Amino acid sequence: MRRFFLTTTVLMSLLTLLLSTAHAQNSARNPSVYNLQNQMALKGFDPVAVFPEGGGTPTPGKAELRLDYMGVVYLFARAENLDLFVQNPDKYEPTYGGWCAYAMASGTKVDIQPQLFTLHGNRAHYFVSQRAKQNFDRDVRGHEERADQFWKQISGEDPRF
Repeated sequence: MRRFFLTTTVLMSLLTLLLSTAHAQNSARNPSVYNLQNQMALKGFDPVAVFPEGGGTPTPGKAELRLDYMGVVYLFARAENLDLFVQNPDKYEPTYGGWCAYAMASGTKVDIQPQLFTLHGNRAHYFVSQRAKQNFDRDVRGHEERADQFWKQISGEDPRF
């Protein structure tokens, strides 16, 4: 009986710790600085679709495959993509709240075209124009550094890696 009580106490403590940690992380998020239209990210495009495991092509999501993740709505083209996102949202959320990565590196927020993107590691960067994408791609690391700093400054969030 004592062992059961001890085990239950330890499990409850761990659960409390996990919930308080999750709440602390959630409360630090600031969707008001994200590039959203009616709370929707990426103009309704599937955030997983641009990755190889999601098909590798920008694809509009479907209204019936919708997920509200921490104040941001994502649509998905396939149920498998929604499942992948749920398993690892940090990987699949767009960098810089969905703003143009090149503009963020210049210290400003500019809308995107979700068909224009670059994958760098586990990061999906989106762009307003082909020219912005080409400029960013000339020095990905340097632009990421500057954009990461600006994102932290305006959102209070650490950049995704």
